[in-house]
Amino acid sequence: MNKKNTAASPRPPAPLIQFAGEKPPAPDWFANALAKPTEAGTVTVEGATVCWKAWGQRGMPGLILVHGGVAHKDWWDSIAPFLADTRRVVALDLTGMGDSDHRERYSMDTYAREVIAAGETGGAFDAGKPFLVGHSFGGFVSLATATDHGEKLRGVAVLDSPIRPADEQRRSSPPSRGGTVYPSFQAAMERFRLLPEQPCANAFLLDHIARQSLKQATRPDGSPGWTWKFDPKLWDKLHYDRPPPAQLADRLNTRVALFRGQDSRLVTDEIWAFMRETFGPETSMISIPDAQHHLILDQPIAVAAALEVLTGPGWGV
Repeated sequence: MNKKNTAASPRPPAPLIQFAGEKPPAPDWFANALAKPTEAGTVTVEGATVCWKAWGQRGMPGLILVHGGVAHKDWWDSIAPFLADTRRVVALDLTGMGDSDHRERYSMDTYAREVIAAGETGGAFDAGKPFLVGHSFGGFVSLATATDHGEKLRGVAVLDSPIRPADEQRRSSPPSRGGTVYPSFQAAMERFRLLPEQPCANAFLLDHIARQSLKQATRPDGSPGWTWKFDPKLWDKLHYDRPPPAQLADRLNTRVALFRGQDSRLVTDEIWAFMRETFGPETSMISIPDAQHHLILDQPIAVAAALEVLTGPGWGV
């Protein structure tokens, strides 16, 4: 009898190794998106500096974008420019990530205050209540913001954040990562992987966000090197003492739309059905085809188009 081969499949190589530090070819639309003017600024929240950048003119309707875990505001660079002709779009770095300060302790309450403060300082509230969009961990931050400050928002869109029954919702943080100081920029780039891991056909976007994820640091031997910007102890320091998100659906004080990548391994069909039941039949629910968890990298133009409609006139009024 032949024994079934139960060996795990080998881990695929990191996606940027093949480019040896060089930038992959990118389409013209992405170059045009990066050429859009931006404004950058900071705001202090509970003693820590929170960094933000914005597209579009002040005084136009507002939209705030919240990145996922251990990510940063530049993840939105392929989406925000498409929305900026008619909106003031503000993306922030949550503390412990991107260019914002690290803290001794992180909480969803504080993150919600950071979202509001960055939006206010960045001009997202100048024309009244803005929309709020969050991806992955940023989706949970957006729900926390809607719970605490929903009266200040026109609506919230949650992108591939798995909301499960209370007894199945993960209550512990993922393992802490990062902290390694690499000998060169190229060596660090060649270690970059998405979290959670998945293939992504748009190598130019992976390269772009990886380049914005690094900062210079000193190696243990005193030589210069490069490391990731996020706090390597972020998840250990995150204090999450809120009820499971599914128990908060009736406390949000604003409208909610739910997105997922149609091929997401986090928001499965079963979880998607539970989310529909939890948030009700009037909730807008959009599956983006040919996209996994990192749908804003897999299908940025499709996500931008959906947000163009969803955060335009008539939704969330």
